Formats: sequence, structure tokens, C-alpha cells
Amino acid sequence: MSAAPLPPPPVRVFDVVVRRAQDITPHFRRITLAGGALDRFGGPGPTLDLRIRLLLPVPGHLLSRPGTPDGQLHEGWYRHWLRGAQSGRGFMRSYTVRALRTTPAGRELDVDFVIPAGTGGHGPASDWARGATPGTAAVIIGPDAGAITGDTAPHEIGIRWAPHGARHVLLAGDETAVPAISSILETLPPDVTGHALLEVPDPSDFQAISTESAVEVTWLARSPSGAPRGALLQAAVEASGRPSRPVTAQEMYAWVGAESGTVKSLRRYLVNQVGLSPKRSEFRGYWSLGKAGSGAGTGNVTQ
Repeated sequence: MSAAPLPPPPVRVFDVVVRRAQDITPHFRRITLAGGALDRFGGPGPTLDLRIRLLLPVPGHLLSRPGTPDGQLHEGWYRHWLRGAQSGRGFMRSYTVRALRTTPAGRELDVDFVIPAGTGGHGPASDWARGATPGTAAVIIGPDAGAITGDTAPHEIGIRWAPHGARHVLLAGDETAVPAISSILETLPPDVTGHALLEVPDPSDFQAISTESAVEVTWLARSPSGAPRGALLQAAVEASGRPSRPVTAQEMYAWVGAESGTVKSLRRYLVNQVGLSPKRSEFRGYWSLGKAGSGAGTGNVTQ
């Protein structure tokens, strides 16, 4: 007796185009993607910290996209993609969906890219984001609404936010986590309290975030003081990590996304000193200082 075929992965390939591109702050560039393929994009609820993958060609080479011509992926597609020659498979980077909406002109998907300053800000994704204009073609991998079932876990489609009913939250991240934290805050109900701490390069990168919750949002700028990456975030978490009123482990939840070294330090503090359960918290090393991302663990930093 032959084994039953495996169900298709709950993600697929989407061919899209850039509808708009705008610099929203000196270090953040918003790319709005569109296309009929997005009619199948998404999950059963808000996007929260949903992460997608962007495929980019090697300059001078055609991109050999994974999956079938209509975007269907099969089990093991990522391992198969990794075995391909770099010239054909190109580059893959992961990004958070900042917003997904339906308009009279069709569905739109916003992705906010962090554009690092200086010579370290050049790479396949940063060059693509800087040069993207209306009509620029793009290939992304994200949740396939038609393949998601009641048994599909959120992490299978790229969502890691899982507060388990907690009413007190700590959201902490550097610039790569700003899109995810912003999206999460927009969904929180009024009875949720806590702190959202966001470290960015410059005060001009502060952004307005709408939330109905009672979470206090604090922006931290490394300039003009020249503070090392992660130092302001670490200090702010240590000042805010303990809630002002006693809460049980079931009431508190932490979501942290930043450079991997910073995340490790914050995890040690929150777990060992504050007493948070790692099973009830999310720690995401979005990128590593001095290393270009492979796409498996990168955030919205464009390298």
C-alpha cells in the first residue's frame, strides 16, 4: 500500500510588482507590493509578526524560482533550493509584513525595509529596495490561504506571536523589529498593559503607532549620543522588565527581536533575573552583526 501524499505546505510563491516605493524616514523605505496573486495571500487573522521571504536574482542572471509555474511548493522545497547554484537560485531574505489590505485596485502588501547607512548598507536586498520603482517585479513566498486548515499552526505560516492570553506584555526590538512590533501593537485590545521599546538609529526614525492598548511606547535613538547598538534597548528593558504591579507567569509575555547578540543578552536577563518562562516568550535573533543573512533568520534589515 502506498503512503498517502503529503498535504501541500501552507506557503506558496507569489509573483508581484511594486505599486509604490517611498522613504518614510531616513532609514526606513516602504515598498508596497500588488498583483492578482495576492488574492490567495494571507491567513485567518491579522498579520501580527508575519514574515515572508523575498527572492532576489544575482545581477546578470535569471532567477530560478522554486515551485511549480503557478506557485505551488512541495515538501522539502527549501532544501532543494539551497542545493541550487547561487547564480540561479539568487538570494533569499526574510521580512515582516507591515500591512495587508484590500483596495479598489486590488490587494496591497506593505513591507518596510531598513536601509543601513554607510558602506555596510549595500547588498542584494538593500540595492533592490533602493532601486525599486512602480512596476518593478518581485517574487515572494508567504502564506497560501487556500492551503491553510484548522490544523495549521501559526508558526507554519510565519507568525510567532503567541501571548497565551497574557494581559501584560513586553515588546522590545531594534529597527529590524519595528514593523513587527508596530503591527502587533495595532491589534492589542484596551485591557493589555506593558511596554514597547524600540531602538532606532536616529530620532527622525520615530514613527506614529496606533494602538488601543494601554502599552506604553518608548522610542530610543542611538544618535546623537553614539550609543552602541543594543545598549539603549538593554538598559530600557532592565528598567521596564519588571511590571509595576505583581503579575503571574500566565499574565506576562515578552516578544524580543533584534541583533542576535542583543537578543541573547536580553533573554538571559528576562529569564534568569525577571523569571519569565522561555516557553511563554519569543526571542528572535533577526540578524547578526557582521554577517549577511541567508533569509532563514533575518529581519527587515536589507543586506
